[in-house]
Amino acid sequence: MPVVMIHRSSRADAAALEAAQELSRERGDLLLILATGSGTHAENASELEQRVFEDQLKHQLAPDTQWQATLIPPGADAVDTLIEHVHTLRPSTVVVGTRHRSTVGKLIFGHDLQRLLVDIEVPILLVKPAKQDGH
Repeated sequence: MPVVMIHRSSRADAAALEAAQELSRERGDLLLILATGSGTHAENASELEQRVFEDQLKHQLAPDTQWQATLIPPGADAVDTLIEHVHTLRPSTVVVGTRHRSTVGKLIFGHDLQRLLVDIEVPILLVKPAKQDGH
């Protein structure tokens, strides 16, 4: 059963990628990474973005990590795409990166996270990046 995550090129997603990789390697599961692209509809843009993203992952992930990357089509909702993959693949875990939140924000999660909590029935691992000095 794969481990699934969305990657949007943020600090939170870098932390989530690290946690997802560790979890997938520990369990011997495939890591499926859904990535958001630039959203451009230019000819061959998706293919180029897919190759660039995969090259970046090759440098970020350990060589023994089994992984697959899928670029979310331009205009598609990333959370809807994740939910569709979860319903199809029935992964062991969904890993989600989140930013540090204010006191109020801790009580009220973002809309996307609320949708995931309501719409999927697999464990969700929520990962925050380490705090930077002075922030």
